[in-house]
Amino acid sequence: MNKKHFWLMWCVVLAVLLLGISIVSAENVSVVDILEREVTVDAPPALGVVAGKKTATISEAPYLFINATGHMAATIGGQDKGKFQSLLADRFEAIEDSSVEAIAALKPSVIFLKSYTREDAGLAYEETGIPVVYLSFESIEDYHKEIPMLGKIFNEEERAAEIIAYYDEIVNTVTEKTKDLSEKPKVLLLQYSESDGAYVLKVSPEGWLQTELVSMAGGDPVWLDIGLNPNSWSDVNFEQIAAWDPDVILVVNYFADPKASVQKLVSEPGWSDLRAVKDEQIYPFGKDTLSWDSASPRWGLGLLWAFKTIHPELAEDIDIEQEIVKFYQWFGLSEDVIRENLVNAYLAEPEMVN
Repeated sequence: MNKKHFWLMWCVVLAVLLLGISIVSAENVSVVDILEREVTVDAPPALGVVAGKKTATISEAPYLFINATGHMAATIGGQDKGKFQSLLADRFEAIEDSSVEAIAALKPSVIFLKSYTREDAGLAYEETGIPVVYLSFESIEDYHKEIPMLGKIFNEEERAAEIIAYYDEIVNTVTEKTKDLSEKPKVLLLQYSESDGAYVLKVSPEGWLQTELVSMAGGDPVWLDIGLNPNSWSDVNFEQIAAWDPDVILVVNYFADPKASVQKLVSEPGWSDLRAVKDEQIYPFGKDTLSWDSASPRWGLGLLWAFKTIHPELAEDIDIEQEIVKFYQWFGLSEDVIRENLVNAYLAEPEMVN
């Protein structure tokens, strides 16, 4: 090696050491997505894009990985109107147009799409020749399959194992304390939504995560005795709720403040006669910018919150505020940012919506 080449190599090494530049070379890896399709992708991707419709549950999981920083693009919005994404603004590129043509023009290394959109739109993305990986993230089982897959794509398989261990620890902590309960309170989880001044109440399908969270948290989901739609929320009226007369009611609102929804319900005629209302056991489901009952990565917080709400006597050692900090640090957020934006959102006073 001549002196010129030696000093050039030394300058590169010195720049890496002084500036903290990380040199990561991508390699082709083969993964099997949630639709059992084998896909070859660059790991880590130079650019990954979350595209298409119905991306609420899949858009955040990539940001659990360090190598996603600066190498992801996604549309802004969703049920939290982009509030959480704004905290990650320095980590990804916001895109407004997720059409096939616009996404292809970005020349991404991989496109992430929602699993059940393949027939409607996914095939068109596949025709671009860009690797398409379908994600679901609708159940705990999905997380056990898809987090390791993302770990392989982002070349962070050890971190993927740590993420799964985090969730497993939460599940084990809760289920170990609830598995031998001789009596379980009757629990009703309601989704509240409002349109044109009228509200609608719904209950989740038996096989959905919301129902599973209530069961794992040591509650008896009272709504399973009616004919539920297996694929979507089912409407329920007050007469049915009164017939169940649950011990505990948990109220979800995806698009507004569930605290305000609880205040609205308890003021309605007849609700004061319900056991849960009389005993002050009606609660807004835990939420910061997004509800914790959803199948977003927050579902671990949702399980801890549901357990502490239904069985406070068994969960005295669980500090929900500290659990919020612990969870969001997976996204690289500082404790100050988490407390100011997410803990405070969880603790906020009811925000009434006219």
